[in-house]
Amino acid sequence: MNRKSLLPVEAVQSIPHLYEQFKQLSATLNDRRNARSAIGDRIRKSSQDKDTRAVQDVLEDAKKLKQELIEHERQVSELEEKLHTIALAIPNDTHPDSPVGPASSAVILSTHGPVPTPPSPIRDHVDVGRELSLLEFDAGSTVTGSSWYYLMNEAALLEVALINYALSIAIKHGFTPITTPDVIRADIASRCGFQPRDQSDSLLSQMYSVATSSNPSAPELVLAGTAEIPLAGMFANRIYPETSLPIKVVGLGHAFRAEAGARGHDTRGLYRVHQFTKLELFAVTANDASYEMMEFMKQVQVEILEGLGFPFK
Repeated sequence: MNRKSLLPVEAVQSIPHLYEQFKQLSATLNDRRNARSAIGDRIRKSSQDKDTRAVQDVLEDAKKLKQELIEHERQVSELEEKLHTIALAIPNDTHPDSPVGPASSAVILSTHGPVPTPPSPIRDHVDVGRELSLLEFDAGSTVTGSSWYYLMNEAALLEVALINYALSIAIKHGFTPITTPDVIRADIASRCGFQPRDQSDSLLSQMYSVATSSNPSAPELVLAGTAEIPLAGMFANRIYPETSLPIKVVGLGHAFRAEAGARGHDTRGLYRVHQFTKLELFAVTANDASYEMMEFMKQVQVEILEGLGFPFK
């Protein structure tokens, strides 16, 4: 509720009932599988005794049991899929210190940098960027579509400079630099809980799917929506001794967002674009050290922005 999830409350309330059903059906399925093993022993014994009638009876029982197994496996699979779908739609819990409500309910913890210059329509970043030949949106629209763009001249150099600047500070604080793949398995994104949806239609995914070769068994691929996902995938299916933690990395990658929905003044120009370069601080920690690491990352971010002389809060 606090996260304004589009998932109906009834769906969340149904989870305990569905899980109980799942456990009961799974137990019945295991019993049926054990019975199948017992029937196999009966068939072998009847064959050795050359009891034709007994063999026929056992084969009938085996046939009936096979149909029961197929039906139970189908029911268990459907329930498991339903539980999995609902679980993926449930958002993470909010931190107990996070204010609940609109942006006006936010609490300012600290302010930094100079006093912000009042906004002015004559400093619109799109107009300034075009006047100085820094941004090219028309060609981006022609080549790819709306919300795609070219950075040119000083803007292209500025992006590279900002990346190197932020990397240098992260490395100074013990983060290992990594460049990440732009294409990832859909399963990795799902296991990370990354399921961005369009606000106007929860069925519309904001991830780009990648068409693979004609091989039907090839894994489903998507474009990375954030460097966090391939970074998390680096550490998947591994066990780390607590003495090796924390592991701190800073990942450089491209983020791709379909961002379906209406365009407006607040999403003009370089806001809500479909692709952008992203530098991500990422760490693997012991469970009881995660909050301390989050605070450490925040201080690194503050240092980066203070060094740029930006006003921020």
